[in-house]
Amino acid sequence: MPAGTGRAFEAARSEGRGAFIAYLTSGYPDPAESDRLALALCDEGADVLELGVPFSDPVADGPVIQRTTQIALESGATLAGVLRQAAALRRARPIPIVLMSYLNPVHRFGVERFAREASAAGVDGVVLVDLPPEEEPETWDAIGAAGLDTITLAAPTTTDARLPAIASRARGFLYVVARLGVTGAGSADPAILDLLDRCRGLTPLPRALGFGMGQESDLARFRGRAEGVIVGSGLLAPLLEIGDAAGRERSLRAFARSFRKKMESLRPS
Repeated sequence: MPAGTGRAFEAARSEGRGAFIAYLTSGYPDPAESDRLALALCDEGADVLELGVPFSDPVADGPVIQRTTQIALESGATLAGVLRQAAALRRARPIPIVLMSYLNPVHRFGVERFAREASAAGVDGVVLVDLPPEEEPETWDAIGAAGLDTITLAAPTTTDARLPAIASRARGFLYVVARLGVTGAGSADPAILDLLDRCRGLTPLPRALGFGMGQESDLARFRGRAEGVIVGSGLLAPLLEIGDAAGRERSLRAFARSFRKKMESLRPS
């Protein structure tokens, strides 16, 4: 079985389904409850846990993740805290862990230090939302040299000229943005099937759909074209409306169980 995040896709495929990648804003609503929510996602069937690094200017995120990020920052969330959370999760569960961050927190922390400490914490992969694969090769190389998957993003607007660079930089899996705009609810872009096909023509890596994916998404149309789905806003939105920790955990567990079941729609052809 592959190392890194690839092992989650292999395990899901062996079970005849797609991989469920669950996004959680690290530190939301506070460090202790965030840890409990993360463990609940692991126990309810998430194949990969994507921890969002809170950042004060999350330009690619919609209102739900912006709000959870604000709450996490007000509760004292830091990149160092995210790494501590990842290390604790790694000790508790075998699930692959991905960190999703903007470049600014990584620069402030120090790229080499970040790569070294993420690897030591047991992190499997990194998504840098605002770093194109053609820029800062030293940053990409430092992350890869630490044994971390470099997970790149392809969008419906990605041209044929740029897609090869995105695919060649990717390790672990390719993050395929299902629609234009920010994270959150919304239908997939009509060009997404073509994009998924173009990605397969360039790399054998698993393709995971994110941005706008939720319980209402028709995943069957992506069978044979996507090997996983990333869901964040759909999972977190109900939590913002619940006033107690026990209720938030119940909501998250119910969502995860239901979404894991939906992944059967992506059973391999």
